[in-house]
Amino acid sequence: MSVENNEIVLGAGELFMYEFTGSEIPEHSVVETVAHNVGHCSGGFSIDYKPEKYDVKNQYGKTVKSFITKEEITAKTGILTWSLEKLSLLSTAKFVVDKSKKIKTLKFGGGGALKTVLVRFVHTKENGKKIRFTMIGQGGNGFALEFGEKELTVDSEITAIEYIKNFLAEFEEELTDEEAAALPSVSE
Repeated sequence: MSVENNEIVLGAGELFMYEFTGSEIPEHSVVETVAHNVGHCSGGFSIDYKPEKYDVKNQYGKTVKSFITKEEITAKTGILTWSLEKLSLLSTAKFVVDKSKKIKTLKFGGGGALKTVLVRFVHTKENGKKIRFTMIGQGGNGFALEFGEKELTVDSEITAIEYIKNFLAEFEEELTDEEAAALPSVSE
């Protein structure tokens, strides 16, 4: 039985980010909460996968086998909703709240270790099923802010790290009953 492959995915989704210290990826209900949602985004969400390939060549210069020796995954987004706490996830800056003075501060300087962040992007397809991208990374590539004539957008880039052994990132796609029934039987 063949499955038609003509689905076109359009639209944005929800972005969730928080500092991560666990040893395995949590359940969806733990990640996808209001507290972890970054709010509105601009310019979408993009994922770049860049493998480094090594080709084994024979005496005639022909490739006889290839290996991936390095993988790099980065996620980029423009965050519209202002939150110093979420901004602190992208750098070594310290986020401090002083209730008595009624101020929040994000203080840069001093360097230190980058925060490890769980990033989850959720897109809901037309059929109501979800595509999820999950990554554990760090924001050491910086971010950009522009207070100008348009809305403020925090353009950020987060690079995947192997915080959990053999895990950089994953895609998960929910299927309808019909889509699942059409799949061939595969054992893991």
